[in-house]
Parts: sequence; C-alpha cells; structure tokens
Amino acid sequence: MTEVTTPAKAYVLTNISKSIELTSAEQLKLTQFLNLLATCNITAQVSCSLPEKLALAQYPLIFIDFASIINVNAIPENLVKLTLKHKVVLFNCSAGVLDEKSALMAGIRGMFYHADRADIILKGFGALLDDERWFKRETMNIALGELLTHLDTTQGNIDYTDNNQTVCPSLTKREKTIIGLVSSGAQNKEIASQLHISPNTVKTHIYSIFRKTSSRNRVELLSWSKQFQVVN
Repeated sequence: MTEVTTPAKAYVLTNISKSIELTSAEQLKLTQFLNLLATCNITAQVSCSLPEKLALAQYPLIFIDFASIINVNAIPENLVKLTLKHKVVLFNCSAGVLDEKSALMAGIRGMFYHADRADIILKGFGALLDDERWFKRETMNIALGELLTHLDTTQGNIDYTDNNQTVCPSLTKREKTIIGLVSSGAQNKEIASQLHISPNTVKTHIYSIFRKTSSRNRVELLSWSKQFQVVN
C-alpha cells in the first residue's frame, strides 16, 4: 500500500498581487518556484502581506520573496521575530547582496537564489521538511566555528571534571558515531545514507543524544562533544 503523506503548509510572501511591477521573467520564476513546492507536496498560500498571528500559526513554513525585503543589507526585525515560531526561508535571492551568515544567525532557515537549478531547490525543500537548514556548507562551517569560539570563551570556567551521568552520560557506539558525523557537518540524510538507516531513525538517535547531553540543538551538541572529545 502506498503511504499517504500529509501535505505540508507554507505561506509565500511575495509581490504577486502587484503583477504590473513584475517582469515576465520574475513571474515565470515565481511560478516555477510554486510548482516545485507543489512537487514536494507543500501546499502554498500566496499573498503580498502576512495575515494575523492566529491565521499564520497554521503555516510552519514561510517563504519570503527576497524582492519584498526593502533593506537588503539586513533582515527586518519583524521577520526575525517570525523565526521564533516558523521556519522562515528567503527565495529569489541575488548572489552577494545579503550575507548568508548574517541571515543564518538571524534565525533564517534557508536561502534560495535566482540561479538555483530546480534539482537544487527540490533538495533544499527536502532538507527543510526534515527540519534541517539550507545554506552553503561553507556558511554553516563559518557560523558554527564562530559560535564554538564564543562558547569556548563563555564556558571557560565550567568544571567538566565531574564524570557523573548528568555531565558525561553513557552514549552508545552508534550515538558516538552520529555525533562524529554531525561534527563533520553531515545532515540527517547523509548520515542515514552512510549508516544504511532511515532518516527517521537518525532523528530518533539525535533526539536521544540531545536528551543525554542536555543539548537543545546541534551547535550545543558540537560544543559538548568538543569539551569531552567524543570518539567512536
């Protein structure tokens, strides 16, 4: 029996209602983007403005047309607030205009560019649906490096010599392997492929690792593993 997947819901903020201001190329690009969302079983509500909070709450994914951002040098504060409850993603971005690292640090979950091929966009959608971020690996490595440096500084006075179960929990060999792969920058699908397990199994292991290490996200897990030098 074919498994029926519940469609994901997304809100797409764009200039579509101001079609007179869109060139034919821009209209085509937007149409292609919406078609790719549909291909990934993502139901999109398209508008040129955001609805009230209660109405927006039903959309875990919010895609924002880069052209709708007035100040391209910074992410507007109201969009940063949206990242607290939604996966906010920018699309139709122009290369080199907005710093990816700044967007990542502001809580943006991903960026898609004008020049991105359809297969790249589809791969990005898959990552977002798997609760991952979609940025260039170089951007992720730079941001993680800076965060870890900051954590090294702020946590320098913490005593890690206490080997009780709360500070240094018992990890299975598979969990240690996954921590090593996460530290190398591998995403869930890459880990699943390398270990010959399903992405859902990877998620289960990672949730267990987060619980055991009291980590809220991958950055904190990387800091933890760096302190304890976790190896297979």
